[in-house]
Amino acid sequence: MSNAGKLIQDLILFYVKENYNHYLEEKKIQKIPDENVKSIVQQIYGDKKDHIRVFLKVSLRDLMKEKYIGDLALMNICNEIFDDDELCINRLTLEITNYQTDN
Repeated sequence: MSNAGKLIQDLILFYVKENYNHYLEEKKIQKIPDENVKSIVQQIYGDKKDHIRVFLKVSLRDLMKEKYIGDLALMNICNEIFDDDELCINRLTLEITNYQTDN
């Protein structure tokens, strides 16, 4: 995987974990019940899908500096990643479930 691709993957995972932690703090809970993870991920994903594109653009520019891949290349990658909402939601649900188990 290219350096940019790896960075994008890491940034998305970071973004998801930060939003997960914020959700826990906001709801004053320790963990999302396993049976509710997918519905909560769907809700957060729907609310944050456009924001993550901006987050990725700003973060990649900061991290890659002069090696930044460019807005067009980044938007093409984002379009590929976010093309299948159900796949994204299932992957994020799995990531959150694993994250909860590990922590």
